[in-house]
Amino acid sequence: MSTHSYTVLVEKENGGFRAHCPALPGCRSFGDTKKEAVENIKLSISYRLEILAAKGKPIPKDGDLARAAHQHA
Repeated sequence: MSTHSYTVLVEKENGGFRAHCPALPGCRSFGDTKKEAVENIKLSISYRLEILAAKGKPIPKDGDLARAAHQHA
């Protein structure tokens, strides 16, 4: 199993924290604390990668979304 690293953004929201991974659109999590949101997004990323692999889809690299945006600009 290979290891992947992704940028995760965490923001304070409605008394808790929201985390998302820009390289994996729709991959997000919530938590009452920043630590909880980060732990939850790690699980969300792991599940997303498992689903992509099971479907034979390519695994995005961190920054793929940013590179695609620059190519279309």
